[in-house]
Amino acid sequence: MPIVSNLLVDPSALNAVQGHYIPHLVLLSWVIALAACYTGLDIIKLVGKAQRSSWRRIWLLAGASVMGLGVWSMHFIGMHAYRLDFPVSHAPLLTALSILPAILGSLGAMTVLSREALPHRAVVWAGAGLGLGIGIMHYTGMAAMQLPATLYYAVDLFLLSLAVAVGLGVLTVYAYRLCRQEWGMQRSRRCAFVAALCASLAICGMHYVAMRAAWFVPQVGAHTEEAVEHAGLIYLIGGMALFIALLTLTASWVRRRLDASERHEHMTRTRLLEVLSALQDGVVLFDHSARIRLCNAAFERLLGLDAEHSLGFSLRQLAYSDDSHSLNTQIQHSLASRGEWRGLIQARHRDGRRFPAWLSVSRVTYADSDEWDYVALLSDRTEEHQAAQRIRYLAYHDSLTELPNRRALQERLAERGHSSAAPHRLALLVLFDIDRFKVLNDSVGQDVGDELLRQLAQRLQQGAGPGQFVARLDGNEFALLTSLPLTSMEIAEQAARRLTDERLATLTADYQLHGHTYPCRFNVGMLIFSPKQQEGAALLFKRAGLALVEAKRQRDGKPSLFCTAFERELEERHTLERELRYAIGHGELLLHLQPQVDANGRVQGAEALVRWQHPTRGQMSPGSFIPIAEETGLILPLGHWVLREGCRILGEWQHDPHYRDIKLSINVSVRQFQQPDFVDQVIAAMNQFTAPAKLLTLELTESLLLSDPAGTIAKMSQLRRLGVRFALDDFGTGYSSLAYLKSLPLDTLKIDIAFVRDLTRDMQATPIAATIIALAKSLNLSVIAEGVETEEQREVLAGLGCSAYQGYLFGRPVPIEHFNPALFSAKCADSSIR
Repeated sequence: MPIVSNLLVDPSALNAVQGHYIPHLVLLSWVIALAACYTGLDIIKLVGKAQRSSWRRIWLLAGASVMGLGVWSMHFIGMHAYRLDFPVSHAPLLTALSILPAILGSLGAMTVLSREALPHRAVVWAGAGLGLGIGIMHYTGMAAMQLPATLYYAVDLFLLSLAVAVGLGVLTVYAYRLCRQEWGMQRSRRCAFVAALCASLAICGMHYVAMRAAWFVPQVGAHTEEAVEHAGLIYLIGGMALFIALLTLTASWVRRRLDASERHEHMTRTRLLEVLSALQDGVVLFDHSARIRLCNAAFERLLGLDAEHSLGFSLRQLAYSDDSHSLNTQIQHSLASRGEWRGLIQARHRDGRRFPAWLSVSRVTYADSDEWDYVALLSDRTEEHQAAQRIRYLAYHDSLTELPNRRALQERLAERGHSSAAPHRLALLVLFDIDRFKVLNDSVGQDVGDELLRQLAQRLQQGAGPGQFVARLDGNEFALLTSLPLTSMEIAEQAARRLTDERLATLTADYQLHGHTYPCRFNVGMLIFSPKQQEGAALLFKRAGLALVEAKRQRDGKPSLFCTAFERELEERHTLERELRYAIGHGELLLHLQPQVDANGRVQGAEALVRWQHPTRGQMSPGSFIPIAEETGLILPLGHWVLREGCRILGEWQHDPHYRDIKLSINVSVRQFQQPDFVDQVIAAMNQFTAPAKLLTLELTESLLLSDPAGTIAKMSQLRRLGVRFALDDFGTGYSSLAYLKSLPLDTLKIDIAFVRDLTRDMQATPIAATIIALAKSLNLSVIAEGVETEEQREVLAGLGCSAYQGYLFGRPVPIEHFNPALFSAKCADSSIR
């Protein structure tokens, strides 16, 4: 009988009949198809991981055989689930041969799916081959049917069955490909189940669509009795198919476990050496006799061992350090007591090269044995050691001059204090400060200044004798520390000055800086001390610094030697600063007024002079605290207080007709005037106390013109427009330019007390005073001579044309409540001042 019998468009026209199905056998056939397909597809992972080609072929054939057998079993059970009204049998040979197309189709699909790359073309061909194998298997099995009837196929359903087989076969392969790409091979069982589901639907769909296309025309005289059900054979074949699938799944599971165990056990000594060889640190495993059992290439390289003879070599015979023998003993004791040892050693290569290394040794115990070994880790710390040395060098040296820095000098001072050598000797600390170094930097550039510092450092270093220590402290300040050979303070002082002068002679020689000759001058502070007194580096630096400050103040180029008076003066200044800060805000300051009179002796104004009513020192004049206020910045709150107090006085005077026209002069410091909000401060004070601007005179000094002439003129002009008057104090003692002088909105020039005092003693003082008076008249300015104490001085000034005076001759400064213009005017009249 041919594989495919007659194809008809309408087999029912021949009075053909069809059979019916037994439902539980249909379900059994689908379960067998699903189990067989899952088993075959699940084996694909083993095929891909098999390292030998023979094992790959074996697993491919096994999977294809199981899958083909399952397809055939599904078909066989499905055929027996189909019942006709006449007996049916099957040709054994052809029925058995029908299994081959299913196996070949499964083999082609599995071969493609076991590859790493799955191109679309290969997937389509593999799916089509799987579907055609299922179709050929089915129709071959149909051709093996032996029955008293003629078999016909409906063309449409016949073609549909082939389309279902091929289409779902392609879908099966694509489903496995998509799942593997999405989930990966680690989840191959999920991929196999999804693909097996599609494959089982393809097999069952093709089978039952094909059976629906089959029509049977009974032969004349054929018996119309139902075929005998071979239940035993059906369940035997189904059970065998399921058993083979289960057995194959079990075999694949066992193989996977064996592969995992093999991979785990493959971490043998060779693999372990490969891992250890990748480490940069040296690793060595040795037994209780110190014989090497295992070591990596890094350990051999670090110590210069021969790779071929390192195994079995005793570490006790290896001179891995200069003191390896004592170190071995120490390590053995530590291992015996604590089971480990670690520390930084000076390791040695076999060729004698030494390097810092970190060594750690630990005991290794085994879970399945009472034996133990030891493992040592040797790490080269050369780079870390060099980095640490570099960091320490940078921490104790100046980066520009390479000289030790302040920190290094402090530690050297501490070392001298703890040294037991020469307990009664003295030491000398000298500080060298380059005079006007900032001017050099600002005028020719910082690179030239840096070159000067480097050359200076070289001279200091080259001239340093035995036991002498030179350092750069900061900026343009250097230091020299040395011992003095004598213990007598008087002789030590002579030796210190001699040594310092010799060093200065070298340092002050001209420097060649980028083609220019630069003469360098220094301010020098010296301190002689006893290292054994252990006074601390901070105190020594402080005292040497005080000597340096005194040298800067003297500005004569001579070294200044520290004496205790400097310390007392500094402490006094700090105390005054602290007390002055308190005094400004707690009512200890007050104003005294000194009258200013005209040529007829009438009081026309007064100058406000600040006084400090100290609770313990009594009343203090400005000369004792104004310099401190200037240095510390307290001049700003002090000047603001004086300004507000002066405006308050002017405001109160407006309510008394005897004081209403008296002008008040207030001194303003350079720093106070240079504040950006100075104009606002003046306006706020006048508005707060209703002080008339025309009666307020601000006294400025000539140094203000040198610091900021343009800004000074702008502020003065702004206040001048409000009516505030200005006087130039101490005129003639500074270096003001006449060009700026004529640009200033001034009202008064004040002749300094230095010229007034010498009018009757110095022949040059009179022409200077005359010049100032003539200059004021030419600029339409009034003149006041301050410091007039005698009648002779007043007469000379009057003869020169001066018409206003201030001084003890007319009245001393008095508290505000004692200031009486009428009383001062009467006193001048009684003294016959005209």
